[in-house]
Amino acid sequence: MSAFITCALGFFVHAKDPRSRINQLFLVCMLGVTYWATGEFFFWQATSYDSALFWLKASALWPLVIAATTHFILEFTQYPFAKKTKSALLLLCLYLPAAAITVLGITTDALYSVAYYEGAGFVYQAEVTSPIYPLVAVFSVIIVIWAVLACSAAWHRAESEKRRRHVHIVSGAILFPIGFGVVSGILLPISGIFIPNLVFIGIALFAATITYAISRAGLFQLSTETAVPYILRTMPDGVIIITMDGRIISANASAARIFRTEEGSLKGQSVSKIIPEPAYNTFMQAIRKKESCSDHEVVLNPETGRPDERAVVSIAGSLVQEEGEQPAGVVLIVRDISSRKRQQHALQVAGEKISLIARLTSHDINNLVTGLSGYLLLLEDVAQKPPEDGYLRTAMELTERISQNLRFSSDFLHLGTYEPGWQSLMTLVAEATNSISFGSVTVTVKIPPVEIFSDPLSVKAFYNILDNALHHGEKLTTITISAQEDRNHELAVIIEDDGAGVPDADKERIFQYGVGKRTGFGLSFARTILEVTGITIIENGTFGMGARFEIRVPAGAWRPAQQPSWSVQGYTGPAEAGKER
Repeated sequence: MSAFITCALGFFVHAKDPRSRINQLFLVCMLGVTYWATGEFFFWQATSYDSALFWLKASALWPLVIAATTHFILEFTQYPFAKKTKSALLLLCLYLPAAAITVLGITTDALYSVAYYEGAGFVYQAEVTSPIYPLVAVFSVIIVIWAVLACSAAWHRAESEKRRRHVHIVSGAILFPIGFGVVSGILLPISGIFIPNLVFIGIALFAATITYAISRAGLFQLSTETAVPYILRTMPDGVIIITMDGRIISANASAARIFRTEEGSLKGQSVSKIIPEPAYNTFMQAIRKKESCSDHEVVLNPETGRPDERAVVSIAGSLVQEEGEQPAGVVLIVRDISSRKRQQHALQVAGEKISLIARLTSHDINNLVTGLSGYLLLLEDVAQKPPEDGYLRTAMELTERISQNLRFSSDFLHLGTYEPGWQSLMTLVAEATNSISFGSVTVTVKIPPVEIFSDPLSVKAFYNILDNALHHGEKLTTITISAQEDRNHELAVIIEDDGAGVPDADKERIFQYGVGKRTGFGLSFARTILEVTGITIIENGTFGMGARFEIRVPAGAWRPAQQPSWSVQGYTGPAEAGKER
């Protein structure tokens, strides 16, 4: 009867969560134990030698039952050996020896044989003189000890009292049939005592223990308490539990990632070591006063110059306390909003520039359209006369300038649309030079393998600077592009030529919108793009000797290239003509 109760219990647990690996193993164990107990029962009921021998061989699957039970314990206790990545090792160390013992038990009499004793009937007795039997006994004892050690380790690392209780219950329940089986199958036969296998008693105790655990302790049932550790593990936000004096009690993996430290290293630290103290004091005062606070923004590592290390987080917190009791601690929820803040800054800068450019280009286009309309009226007046080439040429030039204004406005609309990121400086320069036809002008590039933190439109900044040199350099023959670190650890990118240069009075004016002999957009747009991430540009060449544009990248906004650039570091020669990007 206990065997069938155990079988029903296995199906009951499996039905609670058929996909659970633990529940699946539990069902396998229960089926195995039921089979083993059934074989034992019929052996002791046998009335002939052949019948007893048959049921002895049929019960020879007991090593596989012990192996499956041990596997269940390892899985339940989350023992590292039970991970799916260790399946081959588990098969080799546990199931392969058990299968070998089973085959020996079925095909030979090297382990147990049938004997008849007056008053006891047919019994099986261990072949203690066989060289194989001691090895089997040692294997059985080793895996039982292994299971016990796994339970002990699980109890010590359990994060909750409920988990410890479950480990205790399952350990005790599984050890009942194993223990009674070892006594009946090994110890008593060695002592010459032959009685029905005590595994039946162990199975009955096992069923009673598991039934109690399911009904009273929530074993094999998903509860809020059970789910909390998994929720914390999968949350993208950091969760930190601290005492009222600021000592960290617990922190999840996301918190370690946000604060750029190893998982588990936060426990025991003072929270003021990872959150700047002024900000920490401010939100703790708010929590003590209002019992909770939310959306408190804090800049981590404010002293660093690297944009990717200067994280911005949003912190929410709440007191932890029982009703009528003093607060025991604080729960903090930390969300990394660095990406959002960078995007907001880029959009704010872009919005201001776009608003300005929209007003200016609208005014310019209106003036150009008015001028174009005037020339079209003049052409209408002379429609019956020979064509007036001067009017037509001027009208076409006005149309082209209107088109340039519109293209420029279109480029500006994309400013701040995409989040800034790390880009290879060599790649930016290569893309810009490959988009321009330099003719006989020689371009020399001497750039180390570095990356800069910039807007994705930065390639247009380099394009506009080079294009400006070609059209305003007059007797231009060479352009040199170089980059090097200065004593302030900033990266200075120099673009210089041997053209006419820029007069001292115009060195700042050339970056203003509308200043220039052509559209007046290029250099203004270049400065705007670079300013999105704090990069500056000035012209400091000597008039009459050539223009020299100096682009300064802050210390934290450049770094050595993370992977080799496809471009050649340094080349000299005429640039290729007008490649499409």
